[in-house]
Amino acid sequence: MLLIGFWLVVYSVIVALSIIFLGNPSTLVGALTVKSLLGLLLDWRFLLGGILALGARFIFVIINNLASKNPDLASAHLTITAVATTASVVFVILVNHFLLGEQLRLSQIIGIAIVLFGLYIVFAK
Repeated sequence: MLLIGFWLVVYSVIVALSIIFLGNPSTLVGALTVKSLLGLLLDWRFLLGGILALGARFIFVIINNLASKNPDLASAHLTITAVATTASVVFVILVNHFLLGEQLRLSQIIGIAIVLFGLYIVFAK
């Protein structure tokens, strides 16, 4: 179970980094055109974000494999893995808050608490 926890942390960090490296914020929130979308293909940040996102998919497979071999999780390993990887959403929200200066609303903080409590319930013996 500890190994699954380790890979969940790695997964969360990689997902957060892949979102941070999506590219120029003006492209993401500005007017989208075919030219701006094609320009993303030449943006090193966007490409790095894509590589990291692909890496996260591989880690998802690792987590699923580990869960399938755990007697307590094997009967629902795909569901468990999907639920467990929601922890990355919490990590992304916190990274956006602390590194990008996005403001957290009370509803987001409550949502984070609910997700973390849900993860505790899923993995509690």
